[in-house]
Amino acid sequence: MILIRILEKVLIIYFGIYVVIDILLYLYSIIIFKFRSGKKKNTLINNIDQPSVSIVVPAYNEEVSIVVCVKMLLQLDYENYQVVVVNDGSKDSTLEKITEHFQMMEMNNWRNNQNQINTSLINNVYLSENKKLIVIDKQNGGKADAINAGLNFSQGEFICTIDADSILDSDALKHVIQPMLENESVFVSGGQIALSNDLKLVNNKVVSAKMPKNIFVLWQILEYISTFMIARISLSKINALLIMSGAFSIFRKKDLCEVGGFLTKQNDHQYILKSLGKGKQTITEDMEIVLRLWKFYRDRKRKAKAVFLPGPVCWTEAPEKLNQLYKQRMRWHQGLAETLWLYRNLMFEPKYKSTGMIAIPYYFFMELAAPVIKLLAFILIIVLILTGNINQYWVIYFITGTIILYTIILSSMTVIIEKWSMSQTISNRDALRYKSLFDWLILLLSGVIANFTYALFRMYAQLHGIMNFFRKRHNWMKFDRKGIQV
Repeated sequence: MILIRILEKVLIIYFGIYVVIDILLYLYSIIIFKFRSGKKKNTLINNIDQPSVSIVVPAYNEEVSIVVCVKMLLQLDYENYQVVVVNDGSKDSTLEKITEHFQMMEMNNWRNNQNQINTSLINNVYLSENKKLIVIDKQNGGKADAINAGLNFSQGEFICTIDADSILDSDALKHVIQPMLENESVFVSGGQIALSNDLKLVNNKVVSAKMPKNIFVLWQILEYISTFMIARISLSKINALLIMSGAFSIFRKKDLCEVGGFLTKQNDHQYILKSLGKGKQTITEDMEIVLRLWKFYRDRKRKAKAVFLPGPVCWTEAPEKLNQLYKQRMRWHQGLAETLWLYRNLMFEPKYKSTGMIAIPYYFFMELAAPVIKLLAFILIIVLILTGNINQYWVIYFITGTIILYTIILSSMTVIIEKWSMSQTISNRDALRYKSLFDWLILLLSGVIANFTYALFRMYAQLHGIMNFFRKRHNWMKFDRKGIQV
């Protein structure tokens, strides 16, 4: 019984810290938006001074969305850029659709390209007539390998990665590159991710944004807003952001080349071999590359910053089926475990500053370990109930803490979204889908239900991801997509 009581106290302390940290992050995000909304906006770079950007689009079995995605990318409000689509051994008609629709021609002498990073075999390379679009056809090697192939053929000073099922707002690229032009210490910048399910777009603009009827999508809308609009803003401001969504991120090409590009088993770049060893990989390449760049900058005692912007919007499709959502959340948590394990030596290491002292401990204790500790709490409650030793005050504390946290989150979301939407374009506001009191009520109700359903579902998926980490399973588990209506 003494052991149970000790465990009870430990869990109380953990959940107390968990609630306090989340509350502080959400309150800080409100402060950020309050001061940010009063500041004068920086003037965006004009077309004459725009640096070159290569937008790399890894594509595997994307026949439903690839043409729409590329068409939208070719209409961006940015002059100096190219689009590099990498067909990663698709088994469907992805390659045929894009080469036929854009009348691609085989590139001459593409084999003379200087491959800086080792990738799976390249079959062929195609070029559009205006040379603004490049299509690389290669054998399957995974998303990270596809990005590396695109990096090898890219000509831009900056590299923007975007998923093949995603759509950028027309001026998103112009906004997201701005912090990197203003500050040399910014090594990665990314924008807000909004769910495209049930959206209809015309020329990169939302023309229909009805609330989804699928409860799983509603839960993900709340989750994305909580993650992207609030948590990542706060973490970015305290220099403790380790994840920039692979759906929409931008890097300096020279940085990516120096650290060896994205991590794959066949990547034998000297920096990767020296810092991580041979044959390493993760299934969440977006977090690993950001953490590696943090390490790269810190090791060289250079100022470093990862910037998240709430304004630039990238629409991406979310899974609508329960089994697909489960696999995605399982994969995300497994990737979190893999990445933190690769960089475990950075934890509590003073020379890595906020990365080692704040960011990695936060992601380990508050993110990775959370489902395990929550499971222990549920088991403890069941044991105490069965033995008649349940502490009613502990249960009240647990429930009250959850309710208080959820209330603060919702209040923060309301304030932040109101502040944010006042300074955004119509298309950006539409992406959030808050047009009426009824819409708000639907989201609030789905959020309450999620606390007692989706939260448990996600916890179980995350536990499965941790198990896969220990089993060393590496399956991408891609879900079926419907594509965006245009």
